[in-house]
Amino acid sequence: MSSPGMATVSRAGYYEYIRSDAWRAVRRRYLQSKLPKHCAVCLKPWENSFVFHHKTYKNLGCERLMDIAPVCRPCHELIHKLDHHSKSMSPKPYGGLWGALKHARRVVNRPQQ
Repeated sequence: MSSPGMATVSRAGYYEYIRSDAWRAVRRRYLQSKLPKHCAVCLKPWENSFVFHHKTYKNLGCERLMDIAPVCRPCHELIHKLDHHSKSMSPKPYGGLWGALKHARRVVNRPQQ
């Protein structure tokens, strides 16, 4: 495993990676940790249909647990819509994936923590 900030997976290899044993191990480590087990946006309790959202891709392949957040599928779609919309704007209003997640919290009327 590499140092944080040194992605070992390219963005092009992302979909292969999230189907890999290595990614399943990261998910398992998160679920066994004491980190929150609810949607990081709407606070819905954990369900098996949740996904882990990467707050950043800079550590892809050597994620720290704080680089990912569990989210329900509707909130995950919202985060990526906000991030995609933000990429067409200058200056970028949300500042990437982590910023889009924080903005999604405001969109669903949940105060930031």
